[in-house]
Amino acid sequence: MTNAKERSNRMKSLFANVDSAELAKQISAGPAVKVGSGAVKSMDRAFVAVEEENERLRLQLSGSEAIVEIDSALVVPSFVRDRLDIEGDPQFQGFVEGIRESGQRLPILVRPSPDRQGYFQVAYGHRRLRACQILERPVKAIVRDLSDDELVVAQGIENTERANLSFIEQAFFAATLKARGFRRETIAAALGRADGKLTYVSMLIGIAEQVPAELIGRIGPAPSIGRPKWEKLAAHFKDGKAPAAAQPIMDKVTSTAVWAAATSDQRFAALMSALQHKAARGNQGEEVDVGGGAMITAKSSRSSTLITIPENKVPGLSAWLVERLPALVEEYRKQTGETPMG
Repeated sequence: MTNAKERSNRMKSLFANVDSAELAKQISAGPAVKVGSGAVKSMDRAFVAVEEENERLRLQLSGSEAIVEIDSALVVPSFVRDRLDIEGDPQFQGFVEGIRESGQRLPILVRPSPDRQGYFQVAYGHRRLRACQILERPVKAIVRDLSDDELVVAQGIENTERANLSFIEQAFFAATLKARGFRRETIAAALGRADGKLTYVSMLIGIAEQVPAELIGRIGPAPSIGRPKWEKLAAHFKDGKAPAAAQPIMDKVTSTAVWAAATSDQRFAALMSALQHKAARGNQGEEVDVGGGAMITAKSSRSSTLITIPENKVPGLSAWLVERLPALVEEYRKQTGETPMG
């Protein structure tokens, strides 16, 4: 976590050319605050806290860069995703109502879209943008030419300053940046790692790359789930893929009505419980009754399955299976569509 001085320096660099008088004028120009519900009151307090946090920074701003109003339909998200589920956040509806009642108090930062003429791309302010889009009103913004590196660092600083990303959102953000070719130093800066240590970045990327990206999307941000539990979940996967034995469990858990109605934290817990139960059963071994008092035991690990056949109960079965294995494997590949490893 960064200290106040570091936050001040980073925010100051982002708003280096903003006219502080113009900023104060536009922020105060909106309608009077009307509090109509507990959610609105809570959001208004949040706005006040943000303003107090940055008041000293506003006084340091200098220059002539203006805040403009842009059709919110012409603003697209950043090219890299950080928030896994903005609208699924239970506090987001209150955030929207706060802007409906009080107006947008702080501008977002955008750049001209590099690939869509007449459009803009958000550096930070995705929640404010989405709220304005839902309300079908223009969004207040500062327009600045930004490189890709500058955009992701600005995007990361907003998350550090106001609403911290959950652990898996940080990990997913870092892994996405790595996949797009960003240097780890840039990724560290985007995550607010002023200490410059890259081990934390490597750890985040390692976990995000081990868990299937599609599964992370299904679970969501899981705000209460930290590194240790995500490491335990990641241990059930390898290189972003689920073992064959785990895939049916994942499909079953994530396709229920209970899953659809659950919070993100509850989804994580449900999936983790199911996978751990499967692992425990695998350690004990599964018994298959083949009749005649014979039981065949199958004990699975992440990398292999050990099948034990009681020779005294079914003499000759082991040799018969070994002889038949090539044909059985070929039949399996035809059914699953798999091809032999090269």
